[in-house]
Amino acid sequence: MGFLEIQSPANVKPFNPEQVKTFRAPKYGGVTLSLLSMFVLGSMMVVWNKLPSDNSSMSLRVLCDEALRKPVEEGVSQFEKEMQISVSLEFVQSQGKQDGYDLYIPVERNMAKEDDAKTPAVPIAFQSLVLATRKNYPDKLRNLDQVLEKNLSFAICRDSSSCGVALEEALALDGRWTQVSSRGKTTFASSLEAAVSLASAKELDAIFIWDSIARQFDLQIHHIKELENVSGSIKAIPGKDQTKLAQSLQLARFMAAPEKGQFYFAKHRFIGVNGDAWSENPTLYVYCANQSKGLMLEIFEQFEERERVSIDPHFLDQEKIPLTIGLIAKSKAKHSLPDLVFGSMGEELSGKSSLYSEPFIHRGNQVPVYKCNLSRFPYTTRSFIEFLQATEEDKN
Repeated sequence: MGFLEIQSPANVKPFNPEQVKTFRAPKYGGVTLSLLSMFVLGSMMVVWNKLPSDNSSMSLRVLCDEALRKPVEEGVSQFEKEMQISVSLEFVQSQGKQDGYDLYIPVERNMAKEDDAKTPAVPIAFQSLVLATRKNYPDKLRNLDQVLEKNLSFAICRDSSSCGVALEEALALDGRWTQVSSRGKTTFASSLEAAVSLASAKELDAIFIWDSIARQFDLQIHHIKELENVSGSIKAIPGKDQTKLAQSLQLARFMAAPEKGQFYFAKHRFIGVNGDAWSENPTLYVYCANQSKGLMLEIFEQFEERERVSIDPHFLDQEKIPLTIGLIAKSKAKHSLPDLVFGSMGEELSGKSSLYSEPFIHRGNQVPVYKCNLSRFPYTTRSFIEFLQATEEDKN
């Protein structure tokens, strides 16, 4: 059987589905497009997080003595990772001008320009006063008599430096200051200048300086008996830029915190400080007698502004303060004790309890102020007492 071949008319065009103008479903549905958008956004977030943060306007500028390089670099590195705050570190061999910096960390403070009591300066480490010689000095010196008997040519620092003041105060107590100062060959403005002179010239045999500077210059350290308890604090001093004061104090407290920066200072043989437990936003829990409320509220606000901390005040009738603290002291919740108490503790409680320091009497209203010995913020509570004292001195 043959097949019949059907031919299309010449004027009939072949069917082309792309030319059909009727509605057709989109190739990708709404759910698909939403998922695609989320994927693109997520990818962009990953890229942004990996880009180096350009926080130049918010970056903290820190000026620090070279002798503190290792612990400060390591501590700041951890701070940057945890806080996501950029820090620009600059190290100097000598006391530099701190203008333009957000935080200044010197080893040797100029006592003639000592920090104002109203300017917060956070202790981050201690250093010891020692006698230093060059590495090749053959003997080990242990007391002043040995130093004087060997007729060493030694130098001391002037009383314009923290090192010079510490040496004079320590030896004056033993009645040795006049003897030592009269035998000294020369004086220097700082430990750093003395160390440079000892390391570069042979006219000197020994110098009395801070041990941090002696280690920086790789000098031999001699711990002298008469100076065994003499130490000086190394403080982080905020700059004048109020817009970065909160972050500057955060970094300073981070370096002073036992579980943070103190690890690095101990690692590099510095003496630790009793710093506050780490908190991004420290808050002092305070009890205050109602009779002092009007006066203390203003002082609380001033201290909060100065230190960039918070104060959580609880106002009670005077007779309820010792009762409330006594109940907490007998419980297992001693961590709930207030950091500061403004008001009388009562004779019975103040006589038996070792939880609080001896009171400081605030002259403004003759109210005793107690500092909790178990406070998580020992530096800040101590700083508040010092702030009260400075405020009173200004009024007198």
